[in-house]
Amino acid sequence: MVQSLEKPQIKLMTGAEAVATAAKLSRPQVIAAYPITPQTKIVETISGMVTRGELDTEYINVESEHSAMGAVIGASLAGTRTFTATSSHGLLYMGELVWWAGMTRIPVVMPVVNRSLNPWNIWPDHQDAMAFRDAGWIQFYAKNNQEVLDLTICAFRIAEHHKIWMPVMVCLDGFILSHTSAQVEIPSQSKVDEFLPPFNPLAMLDPDKPFAHGSLTDSEGIWEQRMSLIDGFNNSRVLIPQILAEYTEKIGRLGDYMVEVTGDIDQAECAIMALGTLGEEAEQAIELLSEKGIQAVVFRPRVFRPFPKQELISLIKKVPRLLVIDRAVSFGNAGQLAIEIQAELYANKVDVQFHQIIKGLGGMDVTYADIAAEVEKVLKEV
Repeated sequence: MVQSLEKPQIKLMTGAEAVATAAKLSRPQVIAAYPITPQTKIVETISGMVTRGELDTEYINVESEHSAMGAVIGASLAGTRTFTATSSHGLLYMGELVWWAGMTRIPVVMPVVNRSLNPWNIWPDHQDAMAFRDAGWIQFYAKNNQEVLDLTICAFRIAEHHKIWMPVMVCLDGFILSHTSAQVEIPSQSKVDEFLPPFNPLAMLDPDKPFAHGSLTDSEGIWEQRMSLIDGFNNSRVLIPQILAEYTEKIGRLGDYMVEVTGDIDQAECAIMALGTLGEEAEQAIELLSEKGIQAVVFRPRVFRPFPKQELISLIKKVPRLLVIDRAVSFGNAGQLAIEIQAELYANKVDVQFHQIIKGLGGMDVTYADIAAEVEKVLKEV
């Protein structure tokens, strides 16, 4: 195969602009758009691309988030690559159809700009996406703007793989990423085209072969549907690393891992685990801890659904202590990430000192110094 001589561009852009750029490079055929803070900049940027003739797509200005998801479900069933984006209360408003897309395996890609839920608050936490962790969607959590772009492109390839064929959320922390600028390397269109082939529908509605059907499903049909969804998730556990590896080979950066490890695991006195930007903040925390003579390592799950339990357990077995930091909470219990880790530790009989905290709800700042201080507290406990 002849390699393209086109060089990637490096630009200063916000996370919202990185999402829009990735969408453009992925050539979606239908985009449904409805604004909500702090997601609005995504659809505004895409609107400008369409107006200037930079993106050839059917751009649908809908009247609500519920309609946005309905539009992309219909467009996907008609045999087109689809894209939308939302945040927080908008995600709740489209909730019925988010479940519909997940349960019926519609391969739409939807970045979710994470924002706190009721009462009104526009600042980030993960409560919105966590409310849909069991809705049948693959969920990525990006740590920076570069990963936002790369994962959004990969999301189309993952969603549309015939052995997966499921919707994908790419979650990015509101304002921390969506409105903060950073250098982002943009791959050439030819490189993305090489990685992401044209949409190849696994199934579609064909007006030349009309049929009638109802949406009421009996118990046996629901059982079959759910088992199919479980198969899709199980397939995705195997295929996501392969697709990330192919992206890395053709374009660069990502690596083939579902869990990113930063630091020396063999010397670590404590491991830190967190999603999204908290994971990147933890990477800075271990540098501060090292200056104090404390060795720590970061395990950052890049993927939350499917839950990368095998990878996480194999890593946790190598450390004496684990601190899990959640930016969301399952009320009456604990943070969602911590809950899932505890279940796997029990199931796999892993002996580790386990600690969990909830930080950063409603946009409260969590700095690397804060995380380092929490690690020091853990090390003082018997």
